[in-house]
Amino acid sequence: MIDSDTQSSLSILMMLKTNTGGNTSIIKNRKDSDISDSSGDEDYRSSSKSLQKLFIGLSEDFTCSICYELFERPIILPCNHNFCKSCIEDMVIGQKQIFHCPFCRTEVKLTEKGVDGLPVNSFLFTAVEKMKNANAFCPKFCDNCTSKKVTRKCETCSISLCKACESSHVAKNGGHKTIYSDSHIASDFDIETHINKDSDIDPPTYLPFTISRSQCVQLFQNWISSLWFAPSDLKVNKSVRYIKPIYIPYWIYEAHTTTKYSANVSTGGSGVVGSILTTNHHQQQPIYHHQLAGKFDSTNWTHKVNTVSNRYRHATIANTKLIDKDLLTQVQTWEINNIPSVDQSQPPNPKIQPLAFLTDEATAWKKIVEAKILQKDREVCENRIKLGCGVGGVAKDIVIETNLTRVASQKVFLPVYFIKYIYDSKSYTVIVNAQNSKIVGHRPYAQGLSTMFRMFKPT
Repeated sequence: MIDSDTQSSLSILMMLKTNTGGNTSIIKNRKDSDISDSSGDEDYRSSSKSLQKLFIGLSEDFTCSICYELFERPIILPCNHNFCKSCIEDMVIGQKQIFHCPFCRTEVKLTEKGVDGLPVNSFLFTAVEKMKNANAFCPKFCDNCTSKKVTRKCETCSISLCKACESSHVAKNGGHKTIYSDSHIASDFDIETHINKDSDIDPPTYLPFTISRSQCVQLFQNWISSLWFAPSDLKVNKSVRYIKPIYIPYWIYEAHTTTKYSANVSTGGSGVVGSILTTNHHQQQPIYHHQLAGKFDSTNWTHKVNTVSNRYRHATIANTKLIDKDLLTQVQTWEINNIPSVDQSQPPNPKIQPLAFLTDEATAWKKIVEAKILQKDREVCENRIKLGCGVGGVAKDIVIETNLTRVASQKVFLPVYFIKYIYDSKSYTVIVNAQNSKIVGHRPYAQGLSTMFRMFKPT
């Protein structure tokens, strides 16, 4: 909803690009010292800061309440509330010709044209585009003090800092790393992306986004509400910095194993020798020997030998640059299911960024996947030996010999949403799986508890 105060700001904004056209070069030609932390034209700094505050205020008014992003092709409902067209389209999927305004719950009736029949707020659309263009030359100020120009960025928190605040931030958070920032438009997502090539013999498969942006927002809000020991004002005072859809690259491998395993088995005092069951599987691996203590040397042992085969499917992430190490383990456990065939797969959304494959097929297999499959296969065989021992039984001289064959590999992109939110001047990351709604993320703790949790956190 655009109020009367914002209308006056809009009038300023509509003329901003024209009125500042001759002054843009002045801003660009200023030396860095002119807008540094310690010197320069105070009138210029004051005007730049006022301009930045104007943009911040307008951004809040020009943010869609469904996706928390600046309006993209805003449509206006009969109740005069504005939303991104794509957000409304996502919201009304599966509904009939009637839906309710997400803000005031007013009933909205669609014509035979559906969402396309709702009017675009052309005035708001033009204003947002002008604001984006004008904001390109506006200096950015410290997220902490909001009064001095950004010169540093904390890589841990992803917040922008001036010189003075950077010193106090590092003193308060000793493990955080800050880097020099000479550009206010540096992006968290300024990284290498995947480029499709027409000559690709094995093109990647893109899994579809089954979770819309508006559904992602609701999942995030529910996740925040479900956090135990969270600060009491977290829901009210958190600030969502962005919600970014991304395709994460995976290597998917299928492998067969054929494994021969043997052991000397004693069933203990029961007198019943347990059998080692066999099933059809596929596997591979080196030889492992396990010797038991000598106190069992007088026990009656039975030598058991068996061969099994297993089939394994393992997925590994091929680009982890955006994922913090403490979240990577959780994300890696996500199962990649329902992969469509090449003929059935849908083309990717051109507006969504696919990350580049930074790990090639052979490297991912040798350094990660092969060892994981062999470990899993060994655990399967050892479990079978334990079952063959029966209750109270023991096994020794275990030998496991596995031959592993890689059958197939495939490039797959998993759709996710990256959410960055700020609370108490610290930045937190949340990742939402856009296939199955699973969420992993960082969170703050209530005062006093954060220190306690850090004490017990494994290193």
